Amino acid sequence: MRDIVYSFQVSLDGYIEDASGSIAFASPDAELHQYFNDYEKAFDTHVYGRRLYEMMHYWETADQEDEPIIIEYAKTWQALEKVVFSQTLTAVEGNARLATRPLAEELAA
Repeated sequence: MRDIVYSFQVSLDGYIEDASGSIAFASPDAELHQYFNDYEKAFDTHVYGRRLYEMMHYWETADQEDEPIIIEYAKTWQALEKVVFSQTLTAVEGNARLATRPLAEELAA
């Protein structure tokens, strides 16, 4: 069985967004971005809920940006399988699919 790694960016006080719903505080500098680029290369699948999938969808076309560090992460992200859990989405794009089974069954499969 493969390992499952639970990873989340949060503020020191445990929040994933600020009072207005923004996650701008989590924008990494170049050194931290490179860390995430390297870290992501060890994975083959991301598991998302609808909102995070929609937020991360930016990376589907970010390989067209000018910054090499952005392009590198975009290509890594695009290659990863994405399993999206949603009761409202009817379709996803790229290397993603909508989950059709409960979480435990999807992860076991």
